[in-house]
Amino acid sequence: MSLIDEFKNLPEKVILGLNYSGAHDTAIAIVSPSGEPIFAISLERITRIKQDGRPPNILLKDFPWEKVSKVAISVSEKYTKTSIRRSKFHPIGFEVPCDSDAAHGSRFYKNLNFIPVKKYFIPHHLSHAASSFWTSGFDEATCLVYDGGMFNEEWFGGVYGATNKSGIKLIDGFSADYDSNMTNLYAFVTAALGFTPVKHEGKVTGLAAYGKVNLACEKLLLSWLSNRDPINGLIHWENLYENLNVPYLSVNRNVSDFMRNAFKKFKIEDVAATLQFIAENHVLQLLENIRNAGLLSNNLCLSGGLFANVKINQKVNEQGFDNLFISPPMTDDGAALGAALQLASKEDEFLPRKIQTMCLGTSYEEENKTYESIFDKLIFINLGDSVSEVVDLLSKGEEVAIFQKAMEFGPRSLGNRSILVSASDFSVNQKLNEKLKRTEFMPFAPICLEEDRDDLFYNSESVKHAMKYMTVTLNCKERMKKLCPAVVHCDGTARPQLLNETDSPFLYNVISEFKRKTGVPALVNTSFNVHEEPIVCTVNDALKGFFESGLDNLYIDGYLIQLKNNKNIQLEYLKEISLRK
Repeated sequence: MSLIDEFKNLPEKVILGLNYSGAHDTAIAIVSPSGEPIFAISLERITRIKQDGRPPNILLKDFPWEKVSKVAISVSEKYTKTSIRRSKFHPIGFEVPCDSDAAHGSRFYKNLNFIPVKKYFIPHHLSHAASSFWTSGFDEATCLVYDGGMFNEEWFGGVYGATNKSGIKLIDGFSADYDSNMTNLYAFVTAALGFTPVKHEGKVTGLAAYGKVNLACEKLLLSWLSNRDPINGLIHWENLYENLNVPYLSVNRNVSDFMRNAFKKFKIEDVAATLQFIAENHVLQLLENIRNAGLLSNNLCLSGGLFANVKINQKVNEQGFDNLFISPPMTDDGAALGAALQLASKEDEFLPRKIQTMCLGTSYEEENKTYESIFDKLIFINLGDSVSEVVDLLSKGEEVAIFQKAMEFGPRSLGNRSILVSASDFSVNQKLNEKLKRTEFMPFAPICLEEDRDDLFYNSESVKHAMKYMTVTLNCKERMKKLCPAVVHCDGTARPQLLNETDSPFLYNVISEFKRKTGVPALVNTSFNVHEEPIVCTVNDALKGFFESGLDNLYIDGYLIQLKNNKNIQLEYLKEISLRK
């Protein structure tokens, strides 16, 4: 697939951001010289392989390089070590320091040789900080970055001070050799519990709400946090830097068996709860240390993989910040956007602005319908701008998959590649999970109107902008718990998306009319993908996901396709897919 049509109207002198590590989450982002995000997409959406970390050649096929002034790559150019050892603020160090060599291999540089424009290497964690600060709308902030680490970097996170005038400056780095890494421990436990590390940590977070903190388990996990020797070698990257074979994490069975044996005396839910408790307190202690040094702003920006953990973000929000913003693409794909913004911040015309949408990906176009021959056989209804038919279906408890306009960038579906259903029936969780072949412990998230925020959630003022992007959980008020049980977790929290009319007139009208008709103020919004596949990108992906999962309805930018009217087409399509395999 070529993205040439997406690039044909690019302005002159754009800056291209690239995240490529040879391991996972390859992505590109394009911003104007003034720092306006224009386009962003992860490789996984094109190749249909989650977290695809192969080189970005497919994303940049037929790219109009003459319109690019600079390329920003979200990693340091070389691996160097400073004389700094322990972090000033990080609460836990290794008992015995590591002596790592995290230099990128020669194939990393070789895989970037095809880029014909001058390359600027932006340190990885600075790129993360930039992805949160330059999109926050804050005049000044403290930026906290925390992830699993990166080749060519001696840090796995850090504390940054940021202002619109002076930019983003490193205050303190978290050393990969001297400071314990909470993100890695979370990944290790995820693997030991039988999930996929660096992919299924969210399942462990959801599972944690069903358990209780166990003191003996806490002691065990803390011992591994400060001394990783017993669990070293648990996970290892395979196929690094390869062009054809997809990089993936292999799990050492001997080490995972050792960890599982250590967990035998604990309930799996209690292991998850204890891990989550340690992770939350770890971040809170880190913030307290920064505050005690007089360096913590009332505006806080979070980025990096650890802050994909929405429960940690909630605990941070409850610490009384005036404003908290979490980078919407907080994981490594978002570093592509951050690197581009950071490089743009050096331009005379750079203008920091609060980001208003993450719908920066491929756009729906009318001619896309010709890509799939079966589309001409479908029975569909042309709804135009009307929402009444969609609202009627939702009020009857039917699912409506949404495919419209530009695809979202980052891990969340925000209404353009989403599945909607009424939030009034808790049983919809099991029904949807079965159709989508998911095994989730977290309930689905709600999408609701911005004006209903105070009626539905506690402690939301400081994160009202962050809530546009589903990056934080909040305690639900009784109205939410009573009317929308499908989106409220067993601990009384939800991970909402707030929507206003400017964000999406169609969705705003759907939710408003649904609320008027049923009295229910929220819909379930879950990503439009079957289990272990990326969120759908093209019309073909949408049709495939729709027919394979057996969802009730598919809305494609003004057209409604109902499964009940297309059963024969579904069988024909599935047969065709089977023959292709």
